[in-house]
Amino acid sequence: MKVIIVGAGLSGLSTAIALRKFLPASQAFEIKIYDNTNPGTGEARGQSTPQVTTSRLGAGLGLQANGLRVLEDLDPTLRQRTYAAGFPCTHFTWKTAGDWLLGREYVDVLPISRPFLINCLQDTLPAGSVIYKKVARVVTQQGRKPVVQFEDGSPDETADLVVGADGIRSTVRRDLFGEDEKYKPKYAGICAVGGVLDVPLPKHLLENPSMLFFMGSTGVFGYSGLTQSDKNKLLWWSVYETELPGRGLKLDHDLMIQQLRKRHGDWTDPLIRQCLAKANLDNIYPIFVMPDLPYWGRDGCVLVGDAAHALPPRSGQGASQAFEDGEALALLLASYLEKGHSPKEAISRSILGLFEVRADRVNGIKADALRWKDPKMPMSWWQTCGLYITLFILVRVRRITNLFSRRDAWDVREAVSKYLLSH
Repeated sequence: MKVIIVGAGLSGLSTAIALRKFLPASQAFEIKIYDNTNPGTGEARGQSTPQVTTSRLGAGLGLQANGLRVLEDLDPTLRQRTYAAGFPCTHFTWKTAGDWLLGREYVDVLPISRPFLINCLQDTLPAGSVIYKKVARVVTQQGRKPVVQFEDGSPDETADLVVGADGIRSTVRRDLFGEDEKYKPKYAGICAVGGVLDVPLPKHLLENPSMLFFMGSTGVFGYSGLTQSDKNKLLWWSVYETELPGRGLKLDHDLMIQQLRKRHGDWTDPLIRQCLAKANLDNIYPIFVMPDLPYWGRDGCVLVGDAAHALPPRSGQGASQAFEDGEALALLLASYLEKGHSPKEAISRSILGLFEVRADRVNGIKADALRWKDPKMPMSWWQTCGLYITLFILVRVRRITNLFSRRDAWDVREAVSKYLLSH
């Protein structure tokens, strides 16, 4: 059985690890991972797996308990390495631009640099697992195996299963759904910038680790420690409302920094002021959200991660949901193969099963994150006060509801087992 994974990000790498972990030893299989761009050179030339550069440490994310649970299932050593590379926190802290406390939400979360996490995942796979060659098209036809075609004109490859893990601008999703606008990602109206500040972490972060979010009339500013192995690096980010930046346009770094300082220049937290003074921005990250898709795959081709369900950053679940997808797909496929189904039938059942196990969960997370609509920015004084009052109440309500239902308590193995018992 041949599996081709398109995309070597969080969802692609974790899916490859999950398949290698759970597919039965009696089933011969080959897994190939293709990605557009070599992170070491910035080019796509058929090269194999370098380490991702850590020069862009500011590309950070937060892993919650359910994401770490998946990594533990896949490989306890992977979970240990990931945990050591991040900065474990016990809660989110919400504050005003004037540094007044709005509330704390108690949740286990691991802020971590995305390049650090990518390297942890790559180290778990055999050397050379990722081939940097751009996939131009995936051809699917009922009753036939999917065919992967490459931009450089190299020979097509036929696979039993193609996994589209190629992110928000997924080529695989385009080939499954065509150019219909209702299946394309929607710009959320906000962008993010961020970086790493070389500064001794303050006492309050070391003694009471937290991800801090400061809310104001012009956006959100947040920070946490970068990694527990270095107490002199602060991970920070700014999220703000803006028109969608044009793709391929040359960035004006001086203007980006000027705008950052204008947004947060009068905010009072001393670490924010240090970040503004020393900011060195190299990129802008537009935020997109995927509409609910009617299915995630067909004819031997399936979507996972952002390609299927890009979530708003407010959910805090983007990476964790990508990991859950990969584990669920691998568990389903392994189970159907162990029951004696042919690879073709096992893949077909697994593609359907992944959607039925996972779609309601990720759509629910997205709906929760989108339920609170931000007012247009910059906000008036009255709107800002309203925001603070709403947050003050919301944090306390969530602390109560979390006692009864937590998004990070969902367990992939349990959910898949329940599904298989009824199918």
